[in-house]
Amino acid sequence: MAPSEQSWVPPIPPAGIPADTPEIPPAISTPAQRYGKIQDEGAKRQRWIEDPTDDTCQIQRSILTIDDLIAARWYVRTDKHNIPFQVSENAFALGYANEAVYNQTVTQIYASGDPGIAGCQNVYDIIVGKGLIIAEGMFRSDGPQFSQIARAHLQEIAEPQTLRHFYVCDIVNIDTRKFVQEVLYSSRNDLTWPPVCEAPLIWQYNTPEYQGILGTRVGRCAVYLVLEIFPRGTYYIARIVTWDQSCSLEMRFDIEPIPVSASAG
Repeated sequence: MAPSEQSWVPPIPPAGIPADTPEIPPAISTPAQRYGKIQDEGAKRQRWIEDPTDDTCQIQRSILTIDDLIAARWYVRTDKHNIPFQVSENAFALGYANEAVYNQTVTQIYASGDPGIAGCQNVYDIIVGKGLIIAEGMFRSDGPQFSQIARAHLQEIAEPQTLRHFYVCDIVNIDTRKFVQEVLYSSRNDLTWPPVCEAPLIWQYNTPEYQGILGTRVGRCAVYLVLEIFPRGTYYIARIVTWDQSCSLEMRFDIEPIPVSASAG
């Protein structure tokens, strides 16, 4: 089922977070520098998405297929499942079906090459539906990036450019968790982790917090999905949503077209 245009209504921002009307790309203002290098890395990737003339971007559109993975001796198993409980309420509110109609795929292979990673595995647990990618698990030692594999799975059931929402469940990546839980959800933003309020927080495009998240490992996965699926300068990550589920960090990236007047101007 394709998602509706409904979106979560943002809660009142904490006092430490500006509540300006969200911009649209390409950005015309430079957000305040609040988070150092990780924000710089996110700002750079924001530019890659919205500015096709930025030649510092080396990410190309992906053409990897599941047949390519199988030919390379990857193990691929697909079953039908519903949306995982950690993000289900959020996803159902966007119009996704509450049914076991989504492809859940486990894709794995032992690492090769570098002796330092011998015996390690590349493992991805991904759920896909039209408009939707959910990462339940991703561990990469070598080989294709998560974004390439996720796109290939989405292509099995829908045109990849239908992608509108990317969820990451129970985030364990250290730099992402540390930035969100210890920096964003901190006294500097009048927040705590676990949060007092159960409502998801929305981090709007071209804000310091948005850029900081794009600079994390998980944020970069979202950026690479956009870059590998859409022509640069056509779609962008409009907002990032974070919330707590039983003390675990959940995240959603909303992908929307860049308004024609903005991209043409």
